[in-house]
Amino acid sequence: MRPTKKFAFDVGWVFASSVVVLLLHFFQKPLLAKYLGPDGLGLLSMVTMLASIIELIAIFGIDGALTKYVAEYKGKEQGDKMCELFSGAFVTILIIGVITSLIFFLCSNIFADIFNMSSLSSLLKIYAPVFPFSFTYAIIISYFNGLREMRFYALSRILQASLALAFILALLIIGLGVEGALWGTIFAIIVTVCVNMFIMKKFVRFKFSNYIKNIKMLASFGSRITGANMIGQIYYNIDTLMIGYFLTSTEVGYYAVAISLSRFFWLVPRAIATVAYPAMSEYWANGNRQAVNKLVDKSTKYSACILIFAGMSIVFFAKDIITSLFTPEFLPAVLPLAILITGTVISGILRSLGGIFASAGRVDLVLKMSPIAPAVDILLNVALIPTYGIIGAATATTVAYVLNVGISIYFLWRVLEIKLDIFWFAKMAILIGMSVILFYVFSFLNYYISSMIALSIYGIAVVKYLLTKEDRGFFVSIAKHALKGDFIRV
Repeated sequence: MRPTKKFAFDVGWVFASSVVVLLLHFFQKPLLAKYLGPDGLGLLSMVTMLASIIELIAIFGIDGALTKYVAEYKGKEQGDKMCELFSGAFVTILIIGVITSLIFFLCSNIFADIFNMSSLSSLLKIYAPVFPFSFTYAIIISYFNGLREMRFYALSRILQASLALAFILALLIIGLGVEGALWGTIFAIIVTVCVNMFIMKKFVRFKFSNYIKNIKMLASFGSRITGANMIGQIYYNIDTLMIGYFLTSTEVGYYAVAISLSRFFWLVPRAIATVAYPAMSEYWANGNRQAVNKLVDKSTKYSACILIFAGMSIVFFAKDIITSLFTPEFLPAVLPLAILITGTVISGILRSLGGIFASAGRVDLVLKMSPIAPAVDILLNVALIPTYGIIGAATATTVAYVLNVGISIYFLWRVLEIKLDIFWFAKMAILIGMSVILFYVFSFLNYYISSMIALSIYGIAVVKYLLTKEDRGFFVSIAKHALKGDFIRV
């Protein structure tokens, strides 16, 4: 299969799975809100957020390193090396997972005291056994990603999300509350890992030759991105953590709704980034800079077109969305949601590039960039949350997102010599301004009508003036293959 067609199919698979996972999570979040209320949803969010931070630290970047090296060895057709890498990573990550579970269990009371939430301790103890399974899951899908077997990557994500929804719903119905939601999440991960282990027999033979050498290689690269990833994960969650520290679990619940809705359409850049990361690693390894530049150009533009449309749609209909999905009890999330949309859309455009600096072997740049925006975010959260509550948290996060994008663009241009199409993005900014003006101009009629007019004008202008003939052909090709069911047969 030609590289361009392969990339299109891979994006199609990841995007399709992301849509399905998004819909499943879309059903899951309102379900949790209905059964748990703001306070219970806030406690659940604190547990899963703390676990995600600990997981990122403990896994030590081995999953990301595995994807990179497997992609490189695949390009060189070194199958034995790929098997050795996976085998070493698998055993190592199991050991780390067990140790992490014990530490997480023992530290549960400390976390509960820090955030002054007495109920948090018992919930953290329930969730502690998940780490060996979640680490294994991360290694398996990283291997699929490195192989560019995006069918299995996609199906694995869908399976995990489907099982999580089913188990959580069943346990909530019988009245287990937050504990039931945690157990449902754990059961889903365990079952998904078991299914994936059966599938993995097709792609890997356990080989423990050069075990020490391979783990050193994975850990060496992983250690260089762990610090940046850890900072990034804290940066990703710092607003919620600070709300939990300064306010209550109820406010955490309100903010969880706003932050989840503002980030849900990141599925587009994440789908592109998932495929782009191994592709760019291969291009950089082969010295194909032209392919890298074209991939960057298309990824950012496609993400911008889709994200901006989705962002304006959510802002225009924010009150209706929250009322219908989460009940009027969560209306305090409307204004924070509108503020967060700006930052998540701007940030999402560059997220489509994924680990471009890691692909180029310049993880040192990530370490240099990473502390700046989180430091600003922390300072702004400390200054704004005590006075303005979750609105202050949303404002701080949006400012930090925009700052981080500016820093990333600078290093892309200065170090990797990659330039974004500034003229194209200037035209997009003008189009956004015109769409917003149209929304307010026609709002005297009816805000539903004004919203549809603004969004329609935006869509027509993007297709006619901002997308090239090649771009339109790319999307038409993906749509035709999807309608024919080609993604399933590949």
